[in-house]
Amino acid sequence: MEIASDFNTEMDTINKKEDIINKLKQLNIKYKLDEPLSRYTTLQIGGNGEFYIEPKTITELSSVLKLGFSNKLPIFIIGAGSNLLISDNGLKGFIIRLRGDFEKIEFDTSTDECIVGAGVMLPFLIKRTIDMCYSGFEPLAGIPGTVGGALVMNAGTKEGTISDNLVEVKTICMDGKVVSHTKQEIQFGYRKSSLEDKIIIEAKFKLRHKLKEEIIKQVTKNLTERAKTQPLGTLNAGSIFKNPENNFAGKLIEECNLKSFRIGGAIVSEKHANFILNTGNATSDDVFRLIFELRRRVYEKFKIKLELEIKLIGY
Repeated sequence: MEIASDFNTEMDTINKKEDIINKLKQLNIKYKLDEPLSRYTTLQIGGNGEFYIEPKTITELSSVLKLGFSNKLPIFIIGAGSNLLISDNGLKGFIIRLRGDFEKIEFDTSTDECIVGAGVMLPFLIKRTIDMCYSGFEPLAGIPGTVGGALVMNAGTKEGTISDNLVEVKTICMDGKVVSHTKQEIQFGYRKSSLEDKIIIEAKFKLRHKLKEEIIKQVTKNLTERAKTQPLGTLNAGSIFKNPENNFAGKLIEECNLKSFRIGGAIVSEKHANFILNTGNATSDDVFRLIFELRRRVYEKFKIKLELEIKLIGY
């Protein structure tokens, strides 16, 4: 009886997957099955995604969300994969990366505002605003990732955050309804926001005119300082931990003599201890175990609990 039950469950799963595939084909939405998600993370780590989908329009995204929701599938938005650690076991459900219309930038020179798709990469956004002689995003120079992901975690530096110039955000619900949120309706904090459980599709920012040379000078300065202190050009996911109040995660890890400490193919950066590098053959499990060893050692020595900045998915 137990064998028969397991067989029936497996057949139901197969039939359900075939139904979803047929529906995606009917909707003319391109997808990939069992796609290696390591291709879409800056750590280049992670198992396969059951359904990898890149919606290019609101209509496509709405259809995908409705289909996923009606079939009770997990839904993940991965952005640029720059602050993610995806399990070696991969992810079931829909893994979504916003493309097409979600990568557009529109400027309104009459109001000095710009509307930015959630899939726009931050370096590209900065380049476009420089071309238009608009200031506001200089503090984000050198930060990888998309606008959507940056808003969710309120990305920034000591110079400022992405929410500083925000006017409003548009999100989409599982039923396809688009909702607008003013900045005042959103709670932003240090590397967090109340947008964490929402799917961002676009945002509006208020900018200010400035001489292009001055903007470039500030961006160059920020990039130079970042290059001096961070392991740019390596396989990493950015800062692993948030900085504790009145302290620095990297400093605490360094004072535990953990620079260059490694587990498998994952190693703590010699340049900045709050970065973990994939030396080329690291698994997600290597990084996962290294993260929690760093937390354990720091707590053991300083009685400070480091809070994760990186997002763990599939654990």
